[in-house]
Amino acid sequence: MLNESIYPKIDLNTYQRETKLKDGTKVLLRPMVAEDQDALYEFFKGVARDVARYLRDDVSSRFVVEKWAKNLDYEKTLPILAIEDDAIIADATLNRRRSGWKHHLGTVRIFVHRDYRDFGLGHLMIKEIVDIAYKLGIEKLIAEVPDLNTAAIHAFNRAGFYRAALIPNMVKDRENMPVDIAVMMKDVRPPHDDAYDYDF
Repeated sequence: MLNESIYPKIDLNTYQRETKLKDGTKVLLRPMVAEDQDALYEFFKGVARDVARYLRDDVSSRFVVEKWAKNLDYEKTLPILAIEDDAIIADATLNRRRSGWKHHLGTVRIFVHRDYRDFGLGHLMIKEIVDIAYKLGIEKLIAEVPDLNTAAIHAFNRAGFYRAALIPNMVKDRENMPVDIAVMMKDVRPPHDDAYDYDF
């Protein structure tokens, strides 16, 4: 059990943070809410087809985005949005289980608008997810990235992730072609932290 007297608490329902990119652009980071449905669809609608083919979900489908908005559950999936002038410019998600032998793990996904990829936004979003994971008591973070996406792998490396494995032909893209996946990992806190109460 997480000792809240040692580790900082976080209220996901009120959390938000203002920050700046390298060029001084002001960005607001906050969890997605149901009212973000249309803005998120517009964000993903601008994704080029040759990029979207490597994303886990068919983000061109309004039905998919509507499903996300209607089934928000921060205990399972926490979507963090980066917003500039009321427009979504990046989306990062932290997925976790609340029980079972993977309850200490979190899975990270991130997508940044093409116009904001040279301003440190990806790195900033990853660091924010790591900080949130720490406050939630998560011990390890995992990111599964297409091996050909060298920019994303570099961003995770800069944030302290290491390549734990390369799995050939692990997934298939939107055109049914096999894709190699790089498994990136980061230790967020020690596995046997004194702040935890273990019942074994």
